[in-house]
Amino acid sequence: MTKTISTIANFKLIGKLSKISDQQKKIKYLKLTTAAGKYWIKIPRQLRKQLPSLSLGCELEVEGKIKQDRKTGKTKYKAQMVVIIAPETLNTQIATKLKGNKSGSLLPVLNDQSKSKAKSKSKVLICHKSNCWKKGGQEVCAAIESILKDHNLTKEISIKQTGCLKQCKKAPALIMMPDKARYQNVRPKQVEKIVEKHLIAR
Repeated sequence: MTKTISTIANFKLIGKLSKISDQQKKIKYLKLTTAAGKYWIKIPRQLRKQLPSLSLGCELEVEGKIKQDRKTGKTKYKAQMVVIIAPETLNTQIATKLKGNKSGSLLPVLNDQSKSKAKSKSKVLICHKSNCWKKGGQEVCAAIESILKDHNLTKEISIKQTGCLKQCKKAPALIMMPDKARYQNVRPKQVEKIVEKHLIAR
């Protein structure tokens, strides 16, 4: 029989632990909130045994593989390595890598809490039609919201979900105002550069 689950890419995510799904007091999934969006990541059995006590809000770095179900098209994230970043210092964090019994070293962390300034009349128009939304529009919208929150610009810049933008074959599609810049086939990892280019004043 042909396998329906296949590995399509590797991933590396850094973000805050926002939720834990456990079964019989064993961690099965972690929900990681990053600048690109929110991700549920499966923790395999051999890695669960090595995880120490985790608290919500702690900073994590997770690496692994993205798998896709060929029948449903759904993608799943499976961890191969988890790095716990302890908040002892501001610019450098002590990390423990949970891969076998190897321990990690110091990792640099950028922690800029300053408030950015939005360009005049900044706004995001994103297609909310089912085609765009199912092809990644929802994830892109979540990524934009997360980045605006990181820059403290959620009140200054609005995200408007619109009707069809006539780019159904190149979904998801969005328009960045006031520049009227149109983007198609947008992926969450591209959002940060797009937002900084069109919405944030320099």
